[in-house]
Amino acid sequence: MRARRQAILGRMTRFTRTLVVLAAALAATAFAQPLSNVGFVDSQYLLTIHPAYQQIVETREMATAELNQVAATVQDLQGRQQAGQTLTAEEQERLQVSIQTLQARYDQEIQALAQPAIDAVNAAIARVAAEMSIGVVLDANVAREMGLVVYAAPGNDLTPMVEAALREGL
Repeated sequence: MRARRQAILGRMTRFTRTLVVLAAALAATAFAQPLSNVGFVDSQYLLTIHPAYQQIVETREMATAELNQVAATVQDLQGRQQAGQTLTAEEQERLQVSIQTLQARYDQEIQALAQPAIDAVNAAIARVAAEMSIGVVLDANVAREMGLVVYAAPGNDLTPMVEAALREGL
């Protein structure tokens, strides 16, 4: 009985070793394969191609101008109030208008304007990636800024192909 148990344990040990060696060989082969299915795009550039981009820029400029004007007014009113001057009810109301509320309103408006462009760019990226069997597409600027990519071959830049697909879809 004891000999039989030892024989079974011996076979199990050999089988386990074989599995470990096979798994190690498969892992080494998998890690040795290049990541040729990774690409990157300049999504900011691609957004500028969309017809909505000019309206987004104009809205941002209008928001900046209005926010600067409101900030100057609030600063003036706060200065007058701190100097001991009594503010009118209308001035008190203007002082209560939050710059953050105004900023949030403009952020929502800009997001609503930008969403169709973002969706179109994302659809073009997905189309090109699928056609080229690309599994991962990184935003080149974000990856560079965050230090996520140290090197990428120029051939991995999908921006020109995505641009063509985007223009075709507009």
